[in-house]
Amino acid sequence: MLICANLRKIFPFLAVLLVSAGIARADWRADLSPPGPGPFPPLREVKLSYECGWSGIKAGEVVACFSHPAPGECMLTGSAATTGLARVLWRMDATHEAHGDLQTLKPLSVRQVETYHYQTISTALDYDDQGVARLRKSTADKNPAKRKHYDFPGLHDLQTAVLYVRSQKLENGAVYRLVVYPGTAAYLATVTVEGRDKIRVKAGDYPAIRLDLKLEKIMPDMTLVPHGKFKRATAWISDDSDRLPLRMNAQIFVGSVWVELVKVE
Repeated sequence: MLICANLRKIFPFLAVLLVSAGIARADWRADLSPPGPGPFPPLREVKLSYECGWSGIKAGEVVACFSHPAPGECMLTGSAATTGLARVLWRMDATHEAHGDLQTLKPLSVRQVETYHYQTISTALDYDDQGVARLRKSTADKNPAKRKHYDFPGLHDLQTAVLYVRSQKLENGAVYRLVVYPGTAAYLATVTVEGRDKIRVKAGDYPAIRLDLKLEKIMPDMTLVPHGKFKRATAWISDDSDRLPLRMNAQIFVGSVWVELVKVE
């Protein structure tokens, strides 16, 4: 009885502390990095080929092409597919095309198609100053797709998030926070510059900048929760005039996965 009485007295104070912590965490918006690119020059037109895998086993291939199809525009076109034994167990083919503003690094549109053995998913994203409009369709869904809008100014897609980070000074210890909407939800991405390394990938030997990446899902009430499948990742980009993505090691719900640069054209 005495314990229950004490718990009844303590509980209101615990509730206040929890609510206060939630409110404080919701203030993450005040810590976002300034919009717009940093002082590092834009990425040149380049085609990058990657291998990816799970633990030490190769499981897929990715090709990414960065180009400038029109003055002031940046475009990422890419394809990905599982290979080898992984393809026998889980067939996946995907294409991705993203357009953005080269001067502001604001995304304009994304078109992505994912094909599995049982369905094909098409995603269309159109960005504006208020947020993003999304239309996602699946051949396995008999109901017509509905267009949805997510309101948050200053969103990034995958392409502009990569270009934004590489454009910054990237001094050791620097931290960058940006909101990314890559497909179906918004995430707070926190990128920390951990240091400089020399690494070897299949494309060659490079001086590299080591980055830590953390993702948190943004809930409708603007609070943050851990990503359900992605824990954290370490990424390396070349410490040269290109700053190319070289390698990423990520901890996800199925274990450790990796992506490595194999060819630059």
